[in-house]
Amino acid sequence: MYPETRQRYVLRRRGGGTMDACGLPYSVVKPDLKPDHLSSDQFPSAVPVPKQSKWKTTDSVPLTRDTMLDLLYGKTPLIKEHGFLTPSECAKYERELSRLVTPYTHNTGPTMRKVGIAQFEYQAQSQEDLKNRSDGDDLPKALHTGAYNPLTSILEQVRYFADAKKWENFHQKLAEEKGLDAWYRVINRIAALFPDWDVQIASEGPGLNYFSGIFRALNDSTHLHCDFSPYDSLTEEWIINSVEHQAVFNLFLAPVKGGQTIVHDVQWTKDALRYRDPESYGYHRDLVKDAQKAYCEPTVGALCMFNSQNMHEVEAVTPEEMPSLGMPYRPRLSLSSFMGLLPSSKTGGKPRLIFWS
Repeated sequence: MYPETRQRYVLRRRGGGTMDACGLPYSVVKPDLKPDHLSSDQFPSAVPVPKQSKWKTTDSVPLTRDTMLDLLYGKTPLIKEHGFLTPSECAKYERELSRLVTPYTHNTGPTMRKVGIAQFEYQAQSQEDLKNRSDGDDLPKALHTGAYNPLTSILEQVRYFADAKKWENFHQKLAEEKGLDAWYRVINRIAALFPDWDVQIASEGPGLNYFSGIFRALNDSTHLHCDFSPYDSLTEEWIINSVEHQAVFNLFLAPVKGGQTIVHDVQWTKDALRYRDPESYGYHRDLVKDAQKAYCEPTVGALCMFNSQNMHEVEAVTPEEMPSLGMPYRPRLSLSSFMGLLPSSKTGGKPRLIFWS
């Protein structure tokens, strides 16, 4: 069975150890995931009884300390704060960034464009990716042995941190040169809710900081999927694999038609792998059959957050030209970052909320 194959691969590459999960990260695209996209031994003969819901509501709630905790712990589906940015501020982001978006360097699904980098681009996104994964040591050993050389190394993890370093001052320059400081405003807004926590950019140590605050243009629909780093990034050791709860924020910057996000009241578990399409990041819809749903419209200037461990999907936008910038389409531009909670039991001190894209 495919998940077991992935587990054996990970054990072989990393020299043993017990894995908490197995499989491949989510990423990709066939417009409709059909049962025949799953092999017979993966497609469940019966849908398991869904676990009792922890959601207190299916409506969006305002951003407070309590609602943020509920979001991280899976008790509320969606936080939405209207008017986080003004329409004129959003228009400035569109003018400055829409023409700069480029396709993801590695993406096994429909076209996604961005400004910045995503750790997702350096993940094994399909079973085929695993066959081509770089042989070599993980980053801590590469550092210890002196193998950390971004000019010659083919290690995906090493390449990520070399590329992330190129973007480390991106938001500072954007704020100083263009007056666009939304990333700082979002981080500071969240940090103010948790003065007793460490709130910071994810890091593996000096010179090894993650990038947070990618601008994404996701105009096509996605598969039903979820994002949970302890599962997505098993091929190497990453600090983000240690988070126990994961969420995402999206600050919507473009007035588009369509493009809503649907969040399902089903979180990722090992059992969900029975519904995985081994060629994509998608899951069969029986996984969320009869589950509650919450909806997030990409309202201009709104700050939205949801627990990315929940199965979710994004609908396509209605294509429209953007003559003001001479573009044949208007990008569904948003500012996004994951955030994950490391509890005191793992930090040895304060709880730590870390950010990465």
